[in-house]
Amino acid sequence: MTTTFTTDAAVFFVRMGPSWDVIDEVRRFVERFCATACPGAERQEQIALAAHELVQNAIAASTTDVELRIELDRKAGCVRLSVSNGAAPDQIEVLRQRLVRVQSHRDPLAGYLEAMREDPWGRGGLGLSRIRYEGALDLGLEIHGGRVTVHADGPLSLAASPA
Repeated sequence: MTTTFTTDAAVFFVRMGPSWDVIDEVRRFVERFCATACPGAERQEQIALAAHELVQNAIAASTTDVELRIELDRKAGCVRLSVSNGAAPDQIEVLRQRLVRVQSHRDPLAGYLEAMREDPWGRGGLGLSRIRYEGALDLGLEIHGGRVTVHADGPLSLAASPA
């Protein structure tokens, strides 16, 4: 998915230490930010869920500060979350493999259900599927040396399903 952001975008950026203490606050803040920046889009809970999962993954594997960037483009009708952090090569490879597995399913629900069946009590692996299915967002990965960025992109509003 290619997303182009116009000047009608609300952008939030934060850099934080890799601390578990911020996870719930990030989720609450993102939800309020989205509701305020784009009233009527009704996506704040899904976007907050995606931010929560991405930041949680980053903190678990981070060797540096974690950066969260949210762009809500009202004119283009797009949202993009980006979470960046430093990570060891083995952690980057685990992330790459998880993304490949999540994206191997055409149907996000099928991928989510498979992730739940694989290791329901295991650590890691479910969050990316949740973002794709529950958040209705596409995932992407950028790697620059020891720095990794996961992007979650999608529509700012979800059209009602036809009956």
